[in-house]
Amino acid sequence: MVAGSAGSAGSEGAEGVAGSAGAAGSEGAAGDRPPGARWLLRPATLADAEEIAFAELELFPDEAWNVFQLAEEIDHPWRRYVVALEEGELLGYAGIMLAGDAADLHTIGTRRPGVGIGRALLRWCEQAARAAGALSMLLEVREDNERARAFYTAAGYTEVGRRQGYYRIRGRRIDALVMRRELPDPPAP
Repeated sequence: MVAGSAGSAGSEGAEGVAGSAGAAGSEGAAGDRPPGARWLLRPATLADAEEIAFAELELFPDEAWNVFQLAEEIDHPWRRYVVALEEGELLGYAGIMLAGDAADLHTIGTRRPGVGIGRALLRWCEQAARAAGALSMLLEVREDNERARAFYTAAGYTEVGRRQGYYRIRGRRIDALVMRRELPDPPAP
């Protein structure tokens, strides 16, 4: 969910979309801080599930995941979730599912759009996917979410399909556009 989500990877937009507790490995060391940012990225833990659930309700009231779903995702061995924090405040989060040579962006959202959090979360997810052996990343985005579509297009994703009626919001059925990007090789050590 990109919003303002992918489990919607589909809602965020131009800015700001998991490292599994105990499964994050080397995909983003705890406390990674993008250059010039006051906030940092770290793999999500089960302790983050409640705050992520509150953010889901704020950002995606019609399609929010609950705390139990999020805890299951964060704890799953084939998922990676990440959070963006500033002085303990949750600014954003993202999560992927690892599925062989392709990864799926499940969710992405930021509470502070326009400062690079979304881009950093997406990059973290792409790096985690690549480190786990994925060659590409897939996501679904709401057809009517121009901001999110522009965000993903700018990040190198291209439309590869459509899922009719994928989103069901307030009695409406909205198509999801399936987007894909080949992932670059990880940097040499």
